[in-house]
Amino acid sequence: MKRSVQFWRIERLNGDELLRPFPARRVAEVLRQAEDDGVERHYWCTDGTVLLAQAAAVAPVPVLLLDRVRGGNLPSVGDSAGRRKPLPLDAGDHLLETTYFAFLKRNVLAVLGSGNGPRAARLGEYLGGMLGLEPALAPVLREDVEEILDRLDVSRFEFSLPAGRLSGKLMEGEWADVLDSASRLMSEGTFKVSLSVGRSGNAKDKQRIRERIQQLIELFRRSGSMEQFDHVVAEGRDSASGDREVVDLLRERFISYVDVDAGIFNDPARAAAEAVDILRKQAANHEAFFARTLPEITGSPDNSVVPGLAADGTSPGEREPAGRAAR
Repeated sequence: MKRSVQFWRIERLNGDELLRPFPARRVAEVLRQAEDDGVERHYWCTDGTVLLAQAAAVAPVPVLLLDRVRGGNLPSVGDSAGRRKPLPLDAGDHLLETTYFAFLKRNVLAVLGSGNGPRAARLGEYLGGMLGLEPALAPVLREDVEEILDRLDVSRFEFSLPAGRLSGKLMEGEWADVLDSASRLMSEGTFKVSLSVGRSGNAKDKQRIRERIQQLIELFRRSGSMEQFDHVVAEGRDSASGDREVVDLLRERFISYVDVDAGIFNDPARAAAEAVDILRKQAANHEAFFARTLPEITGSPDNSVVPGLAADGTSPGEREPAGRAAR
């Protein structure tokens, strides 16, 4: 079984450019202490999603588990004849869909997903709501793709994916509305969107359209679900060379694919340790690439920005009171 490892970089923290290491170890220590003390750690997002985090490792590579907690609309279990029955959950149990996050050098975040766990952006929501931290993530791209996109006077942007994967949960903002609406229109075939500047209108109108498409591309790129798409390209003229460029964002984004043992990842007692081992190996395997393409981050993390979680369940962010049943 293959799983993807996406690489992101924490570029800003609480609105400011992050010029020192992210205080990942302090975050992991706070979450571990909160778990040991029995402190309420659920966070209710504005869209109703419930998240729960815990520290799988504190050092040398801090690793967090972020679960999407599901208490309703659950899948069924089927026997060999296809007869359905409810999931065998005890009273108070919930379904946990997990994503693993490892904090590497140069403020790189390695994300091991399962397809059903929270996207990378959800970690920012959780840390913002629980600890008052607001990390801004940007995807790590291969070599000079970022430079090409900065120079590109975009004229076309398009993407496609199988209709069966259509879901507003893949994206955020305007794209979430588009995909959610499309999911109600079709369930088979391929869904494709193509945005272009077009031929009509004056230079000012076309520039305004280019800027809007550029904004939509940036929003799309910062999604944590690009691997779900079959085709994602941006086209335009290189403002420096004058050449036409077609940038394949799906292939140029830096994603690794690893073979995992399905049996281990279905065993909660072993899954976390296996994920930590995979993410540590990924850190070592790609260190040379990150050293070549990303700026070095020096200094010590500012641990003072990470508060503890109070025993009464309060936190800097707004969240539902402790004890509310997960949806």
